[in-house]
Amino acid sequence: MGAGTVTASAPGHPAADRGATSASIAAFAGYAALAFLFFGVRPLLESGHQYIGLPDDPQIPIWSFAWWLHSIEHAGNPLVTHAVWAPSGVDLVWVNTVAPLAVVFAPLTALAGPVAAYDVAAVLLPAVAAWAAYLLCRHLTGRLWPSLVGGYLFGFSSYVLGHVLGQPQLTAVFVIPLVALVLLRGLEGELGPGGLTVRLGLLLGLQIYLATEIAFTLTVVIAIALLLAFLLAPRSRPALRRLLAPIALAYLIAAVIAAPVLYFALTDLRTAGYQPPAAYTADLLNFLLPTHLEAVGAGWAHAVARRFPGNTTEQGAFLGLPLLVMVALYARRSWRTAAGRFLLAALVLAAYLSLGPELHVDGRRVIPLPTPFGHQSVTLPGAGTHLLPLFDNVLPVRFSVYASLAAAVIVAVWIASTRSGVLRFLLPALTVLLLVPNPGAGVWTTTYSIPSFFTSSAFRHCLAKNEIVLPEPVGQGGLANLWQVASDFRFRMAGGRLQTSPPSAFLHPPGIAQISVGYPPVPNQAQLLEAYFAAKGVTAVVVDKRQAAIWAPALNRIARPLRVGGVLLYRVGHRASGGC
Repeated sequence: MGAGTVTASAPGHPAADRGATSASIAAFAGYAALAFLFFGVRPLLESGHQYIGLPDDPQIPIWSFAWWLHSIEHAGNPLVTHAVWAPSGVDLVWVNTVAPLAVVFAPLTALAGPVAAYDVAAVLLPAVAAWAAYLLCRHLTGRLWPSLVGGYLFGFSSYVLGHVLGQPQLTAVFVIPLVALVLLRGLEGELGPGGLTVRLGLLLGLQIYLATEIAFTLTVVIAIALLLAFLLAPRSRPALRRLLAPIALAYLIAAVIAAPVLYFALTDLRTAGYQPPAAYTADLLNFLLPTHLEAVGAGWAHAVARRFPGNTTEQGAFLGLPLLVMVALYARRSWRTAAGRFLLAALVLAAYLSLGPELHVDGRRVIPLPTPFGHQSVTLPGAGTHLLPLFDNVLPVRFSVYASLAAAVIVAVWIASTRSGVLRFLLPALTVLLLVPNPGAGVWTTTYSIPSFFTSSAFRHCLAKNEIVLPEPVGQGGLANLWQVASDFRFRMAGGRLQTSPPSAFLHPPGIAQISVGYPPVPNQAQLLEAYFAAKGVTAVVVDKRQAAIWAPALNRIARPLRVGGVLLYRVGHRASGGC
């Protein structure tokens, strides 16, 4: 199967290689400048008081950046922690710990702190994703400007914009176009079996560390792509068969590289999802209509998008009418070619998978769809369990990242192969403009402040080293993760918010599970709180003074608070008589 209607010229020529390298560097610099303009200005101007994203989700990667540096400095196991959900702890493989990013940015974390390191990563990741897609498009088209457009459409896609709000493990999608590029070069014979195996193995191993969900869906997509190519490009079948052995060996290399992650993942295998897949699906209208995250949706899109399934971060299927027109024009011209059929089929299948187990239109369920997700997934006869349980930890709407890549490649190839006409410039320009983030969305940054109790050495003696503390609010709406980071992990938390559900040791009874993730108590819950303190060895409760009205009524029945360093400190359990 060829690269399409346009191919690179004069590969390997020194002058051409130097030009391509210079263009590649300039492309990354341009994408990085745009990402900074979109997301990085306010955090830079208000350094130490702002982080990129919504209030809750960014605290997980910020905590992760600090935890990995802390573990490296203390020669600990960074994949398991007892600092959160103490005393039992939690396996971090099923948590968004973004290990490669934490390691790469460890020097910056040590120098400027985890918030600054996270902000820099959050800005750079869309640019890196755009640059990786640019490389793929440049290989296919050999043209600069079409490739720049294709890179932008992927790196700043609706999917990426949604996850910039605090999920870097899902914006670190640069591996996906690089995998496609390596496979394409192997199919064309540009890479031999050894080169393909090593490059693909390294990329897959890296992806497992970045996000196991993306690694799993990428594997599914690779299998689908090989099948599509085999069906739609008969002349390429011998070359496709030659790819199978290197791909299998690449997965072995990836398994060796990611052995620590795979060990802890498989020894604590999650067969029930953190979130119900059926609740996070793409709405059919979302392919045409933006959300309020795009500037074009400012003032009206939120009223429409709130009917879509999922939430703000998981409504990333938007492609836009101009892009779909380019897809249609490409289909009319290229459907009879193997490359054209492959790209169009890949786009349709990725979009279909993002729809999940039921078709939603304007928020309304229309018809069930045969998919491997949720309650509509294939089951063993009479077994009552899913045949494909790993799909229970995959949100269908996230397959839109693959639809975005397929669409970006189609657009780049269409622009490069269209020699004249106003549409060649107008449609790409409109598509790029439709994806410009909405600066007035009010979601790109969060203002925060840490009480002096956690930052000043004057209060350090108030908590003993490794003391088990319940900080409130420990879950949504609180800054407990940042409190622990600011204290340099001096205390352990008997609860936490590193994942949407607590580990098994905190699941029963239900009241304990609710306390561990920060559900506000009611005044008559004092007895349940005391039982929780006894079960988890809690010796202190630290309450954000700004939310005292929520937590104090129940806690005041147990102990008398001490107002210190901007918080309320309750001594409980056998340490009740202690204090500052």
